Amino acid sequence: MNVTAEYFEAPVEVTTPFSPQDLVAACFERGVWNVLFDEGSLSPEFFDLSSGLAGEIVQKLVNYGIRAGIVIPDVATHSDSFRSFVRESNRTGQARFFTDRADAISWLIGT
Repeated sequence: MNVTAEYFEAPVEVTTPFSPQDLVAACFERGVWNVLFDEGSLSPEFFDLSSGLAGEIVQKLVNYGIRAGIVIPDVATHSDSFRSFVRESNRTGQARFFTDRADAISWLIGT
């Protein structure tokens, strides 16, 4: 992950899976409380809600007060259940999904 002063940026493509615990630990080590994910930086299991990975990542981040901006240009390409998950996440606030990267970064850094 790349680190700016305001957020972690997950790699554009998944090369090595990361655990929610590793993500939280990296945030704490660097004092960064925001994470930016592009669609390609998330494994296919993230989009399959039956795997539990999306819920685990989001819940772990929420538990530790870390916000996540997740960029998915076309959520309509994913399952109905995943689209419902996106709507609920956007409603509650800690992890938000965006179609545009600039909008996600703006939300993360508070502009």
